[in-house]
Amino acid sequence: MYDAIVVGAGVNGAAAAWLLTRAGLRVAVVEANALPGGLAGGRVSRLSEGGRYAYALGLVPGEVWRLLGVDEGSLYTPDPSWVELGPDGEPVLRWWSSPARLRRELAEAGLEGVWRLLADAAGFVRCLAEAGMYYTPCPPSRGEAAEGLPRGCPALAGEPTRRILARYAPRRAWSLLIYPSMLDSDGFALAYYLQNMNIWSQPPGGSMMWLSRLLRRLLRGAALVHGRVEEVLAEHGRAVGVALRDGRRIRGRAVLYAASVPALPRLVGSLDAFPEHDLRLLEGLARRRTRVERVDYYLSRAPAPPREAGWRGWPIYVYWRRGGGGEYTYPGLIGGPGGSGLYLVQASGSPRGVAPPGADPDRVVAVEERGPESQDRCCSNPTGHPDHVPMVDPFLYDDRPLPGWGGYATPLPGLYHGSASSYPGGEVNMVAGLNAATRLLLDLGHPEPWRLLGPLSRLARRGVERCRAARWSR
Repeated sequence: MYDAIVVGAGVNGAAAAWLLTRAGLRVAVVEANALPGGLAGGRVSRLSEGGRYAYALGLVPGEVWRLLGVDEGSLYTPDPSWVELGPDGEPVLRWWSSPARLRRELAEAGLEGVWRLLADAAGFVRCLAEAGMYYTPCPPSRGEAAEGLPRGCPALAGEPTRRILARYAPRRAWSLLIYPSMLDSDGFALAYYLQNMNIWSQPPGGSMMWLSRLLRRLLRGAALVHGRVEEVLAEHGRAVGVALRDGRRIRGRAVLYAASVPALPRLVGSLDAFPEHDLRLLEGLARRRTRVERVDYYLSRAPAPPREAGWRGWPIYVYWRRGGGGEYTYPGLIGGPGGSGLYLVQASGSPRGVAPPGADPDRVVAVEERGPESQDRCCSNPTGHPDHVPMVDPFLYDDRPLPGWGGYATPLPGLYHGSASSYPGGEVNMVAGLNAATRLLLDLGHPEPWRLLGPLSRLARRGVERCRAARWSR
């Protein structure tokens, strides 16, 4: 009998398990893959181990890295971190990791307003944290985020992203800052993705196996159980454990689901505790699959993406629109079949057969297309979206992943959610897992879980106090 069962050993599941074990709870983590990491670090291809869906770590706040004992200086941040190519394949915009150089580059490109937007996005997220609305077991409403911040904080909530962008940047720059599908969403989504100044770092060498090793360290205090969850078990109207596909049953006082929430109906469909309306919404999200074309190119020799004098390393991203191209990423050397080395370039929005910039077509060993099916097989994410639930209205703030689910609790008592589907948002961030674990600890009677959060203690305490002041009940 465990105190808590965490479903999924991705970045949020590992962060949640780490906090729960730090509180002295007996924790089991159930993971379907041989390696922890989910979309960021599991085996998701016949050709490679390590994450292919998450290739950068730029959305993890610095205070979270410090909490987990990671020296940010040990991460690899090329300079520039990404580059936009013109029709002739030459760089036209370099996104420098050095703030001074980036500001100068944007000014020379006539994009001075973009620099102000980056500064405001980082300031907005920091203001949310200081106001107890980021590291918190009760996410804010959009009204709180728009009106409840201290005087002087940037106003990036409560209006559509396209209206905010129009104040800062010419239309030609919008696609460099946000995806078109998010233009009509609340400005929180824009701020969330730009909080890192749009500068991306990678683990050393570009291999997400580094992240798998980190997650294994975070999971050290928990029992890691390999198997795929088939059903959430409930008794007397409360979650009491999970059943695995191989017939094993694991029981606990609470279950924290750290995988894609749209997959939940498969596990709870027979439980009366879930309103039919919620199940229909989740099933609709699962059917609303992301069909962005993604292609992986495996090369026998390192590619040579654009590079100029004075650059440090290769850019992680290359934007190239020639020939219908799009976004290319360069995670670097990976382990291939039989231990041989291959180099991986990922492409989004580019047609199969168009070699990535700097890649010799004669050195392409294999090409793999991937989409919702491959994500579902590896990580129980039927949507194909890296955020599980897209970062668009109405699935933001305390309406993420669904209205009424914003406090990391589901309609079934004892069953919690904390993943990319949850507030504050998706991809490699870890805050949702820490927030969900904080909520679970409060519900289990821990008096002051924020004391376990080191450099986050002050902000997390403020988040809990804000909840209590609003008469939030657990």
